[in-house]
Amino acid sequence: MHHHTATFAGDDVLCLTYSGLSKAYRVCGYRAGWVMISGPKHLAHDFIEGLTLLANMRMCSNVPGQHAIQTALGGYQSIQELVVPGGRFYEQQKLASKLLNEIPGVSCVEPRGALYCFPRLDPEVYPIENDEAFVIDLLRAKKILVTHGTGFNWPEPDHFRLVALPDTAMLTEAIGRISEFLATKRR
Repeated sequence: MHHHTATFAGDDVLCLTYSGLSKAYRVCGYRAGWVMISGPKHLAHDFIEGLTLLANMRMCSNVPGQHAIQTALGGYQSIQELVVPGGRFYEQQKLASKLLNEIPGVSCVEPRGALYCFPRLDPEVYPIENDEAFVIDLLRAKKILVTHGTGFNWPEPDHFRLVALPDTAMLTEAIGRISEFLATKRR
């Protein structure tokens, strides 16, 4: 369970707490987030003014997302039934990491709260030099879209990101297609 730093900071510490719909409320794609400033705001007047000025100049509002924020913050605030054994997210994460780990040369740490897997492709098995090209080739060959690991600042082209939100039947089919594709790339 995540605890915001602001809950531990005293009244004498300025703290910025960021959150958003995609991470906190599983509303992926809305691109709606917020920042809450707590602590001695009177000491940070210029900073807050600058932050507000930048937000007004650079940000383009996501109107549908803004409507969802109020509903999300005012509604039921637990995902417990989704993340315990038998819950949808729990079962999808377990299945995705299990199926990925069954592919020769692929290792995947089981997600612990994330909505995606970040499997590693053993470079001794899969000589991938450009993970962006790998992702495009997979998309073209198997109609499965994943994200290249270097797109998430991973230093080597040996990881990719797979969202674990589809239902278990779709995940099984998608990871099966990934397995078929990887079989053509093995040394």
